[in-house]
Amino acid sequence: MKYLISFFFSLILFSQEETNYQYYGPPYYPEVKLEKEDSLKWPLKIELSVDIKDIKYIDINSNEFISNFLVSSYSSYNDQYITKNNDTISLRHSDWFSIYLKDIERSYLGEKKIFKKESYPYLFKSENHYKEVYLVEAPFDVNWNFRDFPFDDQQLKFKFTTLADTSIVKLTPSINQPNKINDILEGMKDGYLIESIENNYSYNTDATDLIEVSPNKIRPIVTETLNVTINLNREGSWLFLKLFSGGFLAFIISCLVFLIPSEKTDARATLNTGAIFGAIGNRYFVDTTLPQIQVFTKADAVNNLILFFIVINIILMVYQTSIKDIRIFNSPFKIICYSSYALLIFLVTIILW
Repeated sequence: MKYLISFFFSLILFSQEETNYQYYGPPYYPEVKLEKEDSLKWPLKIELSVDIKDIKYIDINSNEFISNFLVSSYSSYNDQYITKNNDTISLRHSDWFSIYLKDIERSYLGEKKIFKKESYPYLFKSENHYKEVYLVEAPFDVNWNFRDFPFDDQQLKFKFTTLADTSIVKLTPSINQPNKINDILEGMKDGYLIESIENNYSYNTDATDLIEVSPNKIRPIVTETLNVTINLNREGSWLFLKLFSGGFLAFIISCLVFLIPSEKTDARATLNTGAIFGAIGNRYFVDTTLPQIQVFTKADAVNNLILFFIVINIILMVYQTSIKDIRIFNSPFKIICYSSYALLIFLVTIILW
């Protein structure tokens, strides 16, 4: 009997802890009283999808790009809800979430078009009853990640943030209308490929905006951001050859020194000097291609590797001139092969790293 009483007592405590005060009305958030007969249930779920029409001005020297796309949002309620107490709640999607725009003055938001299932049943493939669509053409921030340059992958993000606490509104990617990208993006620069489009979430706590969610419990509002991310893949192989062809040519020149007779020191010194200046010039060319960044990139590693092996070749040339009794120094082709093979191994390691 004692255990039975304890069980019922625990059950009562558990039911009290689980009481959802968001339906009680003031002072509890969202301060709208809903009865058991009301069909509106929190959180309001809004499905989102984007249809990318174009992406323009992707430039590593710019911290923004411009995109043109359609935003479609869906929900299972119409644009307003009247409670059993005759209170009207706006359920228009534009009142519940917004898109982050870098510069409002340079942004264009088309007129929102509203569709309801009773008038356009062919637009709805699920239990949703309400849809909003609008066009966006605006600049967006891009945070370049150059650590793997020129084999880097970049991300372009569109951020949709709720205007209310996550307890009463949730953004979800649409399953029936997934994100789409045009097969041909006229503004996309050559050399970039769209690898995928994905969704992920981030959350923000506003410590200055407090809400009461239950008796004696007050907390900050927590908003949700649905990030629609486009993953860009760079066609790095051609860019790699374009950037480092001068450096590899300088390395080849430093290898050709071993084919010149050791007694022709002037010719050897001239070629080595040309190789050093060629590698330094190639490094300068690569540095001017990238904006001023404070991270060590794969491009820096490749440039340093080429310079290092040119110096190694010069050292080997000096030893070849002064030391005659070591077998490897008597075979210029072996020196060239060993030096080239070592460079190739380290180069592949840097690319795959």
